[in-house]
Amino acid sequence: MDREVMLSLLRLDLQRTAHLPGDEEYLPALLEAAEASLLRQGIRDDGTMDYAQAVIGTAAWIYRKRINGEAEPAYLRRLRLDLLLARGREASL
Repeated sequence: MDREVMLSLLRLDLQRTAHLPGDEEYLPALLEAAEASLLRQGIRDDGTMDYAQAVIGTAAWIYRKRINGEAEPAYLRRLRLDLLLARGREASL
């Protein structure tokens, strides 16, 4: 998915209707941190919307977690597990 689209979706997830100072540096850094986290867990970009949603959701969670210590949402754990299982199935074919 195009990086600009992912940034727009991240802004929507964070309910940021206006650009705040630092957004141009901070929000892309959140996406990069989310991608790095997923890669460390064995999840690679497969070009699917599921992967893009995992990156966006993880980036949004990283943002929220720094403010209120929110635990990782169950839907992100499930999405990550689904991506790992799908990768394992493809490797065994």
